[in-house]
Amino acid sequence: MRRFLREEDGSLLILSLQIFIIMMITLGIAIDFVRFEERRALVQSTLDRAALAAASLNQKVDPETVAKDYIDKAGLSYLNAQPKATGGLNDEWRRVEITVQDTMPTIFGPILKINSLSSEVSSAAEESVGTVEISLVLDVSGSMNESVSYTDPSTGKAVTSTRIAVTQSAANSFIGQMFDTIQTPTAPAGRLAISIVPYNQNVVLGSTLTKGYTLSTDVSNGSYAKTCIDLHEADFGTLGIDANVTQQRTMYGDSVFSYDFNVSPWATWSIENCVENSSRAILAYGNNETVLKQKITDLVASGDTAIDFGAKWGMALLDPLAAPAITKLIASKDVSGDLTGHPFAYTNVSGNSANTAMKVLVLMTDGENTRSYSTRPAYRTGASGLMTTSSTGKLTLTTDYYGNITGYSTTGLYYYDPTRNPPYYSYKSASWMGTPSSKLYNITYDTLWKTQKLSLHWVADKVLSRPYGTSAAIKKATYDKMALRSTFSDKDANLLKLCKAAKAKGVKVFTIAIDVEDTSNGAKVLKACAEEGTGSGKYYKTSSGQLSTTFASIAKKITALRLVE
Repeated sequence: MRRFLREEDGSLLILSLQIFIIMMITLGIAIDFVRFEERRALVQSTLDRAALAAASLNQKVDPETVAKDYIDKAGLSYLNAQPKATGGLNDEWRRVEITVQDTMPTIFGPILKINSLSSEVSSAAEESVGTVEISLVLDVSGSMNESVSYTDPSTGKAVTSTRIAVTQSAANSFIGQMFDTIQTPTAPAGRLAISIVPYNQNVVLGSTLTKGYTLSTDVSNGSYAKTCIDLHEADFGTLGIDANVTQQRTMYGDSVFSYDFNVSPWATWSIENCVENSSRAILAYGNNETVLKQKITDLVASGDTAIDFGAKWGMALLDPLAAPAITKLIASKDVSGDLTGHPFAYTNVSGNSANTAMKVLVLMTDGENTRSYSTRPAYRTGASGLMTTSSTGKLTLTTDYYGNITGYSTTGLYYYDPTRNPPYYSYKSASWMGTPSSKLYNITYDTLWKTQKLSLHWVADKVLSRPYGTSAAIKKATYDKMALRSTFSDKDANLLKLCKAAKAKGVKVFTIAIDVEDTSNGAKVLKACAEEGTGSGKYYKTSSGQLSTTFASIAKKITALRLVE
């Protein structure tokens, strides 16, 4: 017995058997946990699918029945799930919640007295169309008149049309989808509000929307009462345009900077700062499908491209600062009383909320930012400093055989600068002098712009800069002092600032670039805007032939189902 107790041979085998037993138990428990997690994932994905299907507003079967059927068909009827569905009185929103308790018997767990593993699995899905405010911002610049050829995806037939016509068709289909899914016949009135914002080098408010805003009166008389407003770089860091603050009216006429007009300014304002046209005027807060579609059908394309100006007005009509303007338009019966209280706060609608709205900007272009111009207020009316001995109080222009302006007569023409001594500049002698002996008549800015219809650049370059020199720097400084402009990269930067501000407020931004190259500035800035505004996936690069599909995709996203838990 003493020898047996001292013998060590065979002890490792006993230890190995003990370790093996522990390993088998551990492996068995691990297998149980893997089975449990696999089963939990299956249950979770099934509940998610069931909740999504049941919450869809497009299906008319009892949502609780739909959810339970999904679960049973997946072989999980043993869970005895009891889905819970809630929704709006008019099916404007629906929420489905499912919670189950799943218990799985273990295979190896009983070794450790763990006979089963349990978990609570839940899922909830909500589709909420609630109140939706949409700004549909459409490019109506001259390039939209270009002819396009494509194959109709629905018929397979070749089609030749214009880009503006294709846009009109696609936009009208989009409006129809919005009414079909949001402002349904059974939904409460005022569930959907759509503003249509056409833009070229500027945005025309039109006679209706100006009832809600106060515009400056410095250049508002008669046929020269343009209803665009000046926008500055600082205006693009925020979304709103305050309806309670007087807005500076854009100057009529031509303030364009272009060496093309050095010799011959256009006497008929072919390039206007603001092209007043009722077809291009904003339609704010429409809720009548027929009226909205007719507005789209009546659009006419011409002019340059100011994507930032279009986007600014689109955002401004979504911003609560526009509320006083909409209230005035409701009072004048230009906007339906069903839209009282719009535009609502920026909080995303939760279905049964009465004072919030989902806000959506749809921004489309076929090009890129170009130019917008105006004249600074100090150089719009009143004395220009120019004086003449002619009682007409006008510049005496010289023209060629075809009527093109080639210059002006310097005889009897003076410029008065009270800060200088002597204060008068004689254009004929090209020198400064004392008070002329002849009677002088003021040539006003009103006469230069309204009566003689001269371009600002020509007047600055050829006339007003001349007393101070003829260098390019002096001419440019004179023009810059008088003109208000934003061009190309300035406008791209403005747009991106605006999109960043939209992101902070939760506005859903969808941008569409039609028939453009990926490398174009237009495509780049629209893509960056969408990503800056609401994350990737909201930018669409499309062709004329696919534009209807693109608008349809956006319509579906607006009413898309959201998995909320």
